[in-house]
Amino acid sequence: MVPENLATESDAARAIAESESVPVFIYKHSYVCHLSSTAIDEIRAFMEGGAGGFRLFQVDVIGARPASLEIENLTRIRHESPQILLIWKSECVWHASHGRIRAAELKAQADLMRARMRG
Repeated sequence: MVPENLATESDAARAIAESESVPVFIYKHSYVCHLSSTAIDEIRAFMEGGAGGFRLFQVDVIGARPASLEIENLTRIRHESPQILLIWKSECVWHASHGRIRAAELKAQADLMRARMRG
C-alpha cells in the first residue's frame, strides 16, 4: 500500500470525505524534519503488516501547505509534524505526533477501529 499524496485543499477535503465509508489515516510529513524520516519508516512497517481496510494519505506540510492547513481546519487538530491522524466519519478519532508515531500503535489503533466498525 502506497499513500496517496494530498496536494490541495480539495484533495484534503476529499480524503476526509472518504472517511464516511472507510477509515482514513492522514500522515503529515516534513522533508526537512529528521523525526519525519523515522516516522515514515514506522508508517511503512504498519502498511506492510496491518493497514488492510484503511485508506492512507500523505501530505507534505511545506510543499502542500494549503492541504495541510485544510486538514487542520477540518479536523480541528493543531498541526504538528510529523503527525498522523485517524479519521472516521469525518472526525479525528486518534492522532499522534513526533516520536509517538510507532507501527505497533498504528496497528493497535487499526485493530480498535475494526472492532468499533463491527459494532
